[in-house]
Amino acid sequence: MTDKIDLQLLERWLPPRSLRNRGRHGRSHLPIFIGMLLALLLTACGSRPTRQPVVVMDSESDMALGMRSYQDNDYMQARNYFARALAQYRSVDQRADELNALIDLADSALGQGEYMAARDYLGEADKLAANGNFAALRAHVALLTAYADMQAGDAQPAAAQLDALLNDPTTPADIRQAVLFAHTQAAFDLKSADATAWLGKLGAALGKNPDALSTARYQRLQAIAARNNGDLRQAAALYTKALNAYRAVYYRPGIAATLEEWADLSMQEKDWNAAKNQLQRALDVRLSMYDRTHSVRDLDNLMQTDAALGDNTAAQQSSQLADYLKNGGNPAQLPMNQRE
Repeated sequence: MTDKIDLQLLERWLPPRSLRNRGRHGRSHLPIFIGMLLALLLTACGSRPTRQPVVVMDSESDMALGMRSYQDNDYMQARNYFARALAQYRSVDQRADELNALIDLADSALGQGEYMAARDYLGEADKLAANGNFAALRAHVALLTAYADMQAGDAQPAAAQLDALLNDPTTPADIRQAVLFAHTQAAFDLKSADATAWLGKLGAALGKNPDALSTARYQRLQAIAARNNGDLRQAAALYTKALNAYRAVYYRPGIAATLEEWADLSMQEKDWNAAKNQLQRALDVRLSMYDRTHSVRDLDNLMQTDAALGDNTAAQQSSQLADYLKNGGNPAQLPMNQRE
């Protein structure tokens, strides 16, 4: 996401407290020359602050509310706020702010698994960044474009985009670390021979004391490597650590992704009861984020696990709910308890 807007309280736009607390006729008992002196002093030093235009206050408010919704993983609401801010910025030709809003819209769309919408936002953002000479934000746009490609299952073009970012010396440090995470994931997705080498590069870049979210993400990648090496017990242990880390900070995308990857491991082991439990929990989280794309995948996998367990009624229900979402149904209209 782009930098958070520091939205001040309305107190900032009111007159100085000393003026607000004075009585309406506070100067009537003063000698005239003192009154004139005070008037001159007020004119020179205590003038009323200029109130910002409504369009500025409204757009900043929408961006701040959008950021708050994004941080709470409520990506649908975040997109509503960012879209309102975008319209406000366009109405006054604020190109830099418009670019930030487009980036945040793309990021929120990716949070819902809607990579097609994200690509549309990013296409606009890329043109704006190129034409407006906003070089500093182009790396962010390129990174999100790679994320969209990976969500779409296009790991090869994503890897090429990520290579370009790594080879560009102007890529900011925070973007570079995110690129390493994404490139390592892409290498595993492509079953590249150098996937383990990418994992090593990422570990070296993280250092000895990475933050909790980075550690959890790294553990999930380590779990993939363990699975590829046939060490399923180690993979399960790593998923347990990652899930606990995500739950400790209430990070819904990480919780859902870990449960889904763990369910895939359980399905690989044909532990259908464990897989069903993990998928149901992941679906609960995905539906809370109105994430149609990942909810459909979870329901498809639930249909497979239910069939393996011989529960044809549950399998049919999962199939119907998946079809509802595939046909454009709103995840918000799909209560989680309908699965039971």
